Amino acid sequence: MKIIFLAAAASLVAAPALADAVQNAYLLCQVIDNTGLSSSPCEVSGWSGTVTATIDMDSANARETCTGMVGMLKQKSVRFEGRQWTLQITSPYSGGNSIAYCDLPQ
Repeated sequence: MKIIFLAAAASLVAAPALADAVQNAYLLCQVIDNTGLSSSPCEVSGWSGTVTATIDMDSANARETCTGMVGMLKQKSVRFEGRQWTLQITSPYSGGNSIAYCDLPQ
């Protein structure tokens, strides 16, 4: 399952250097939602600087997925400039609590 998720992330198109962080967050959500692995639509909060994905996986796989997603974003030169943004992965069984999180590239 993690391989499918990361393969979909690899299709992420490199954003222009000055692209808005919020636009990049929505692009990331689109990639996550297009994997078909999300239990509910990905959410973006510009206020708190978070991208939240709900995916049915355990915390070990979620940590690997989070790290892999950040690596793909860096490889594609997608940046979240201006402030620190975070990718949070929750499980449908975690009561809305993060099972993994990682800082998105600046």
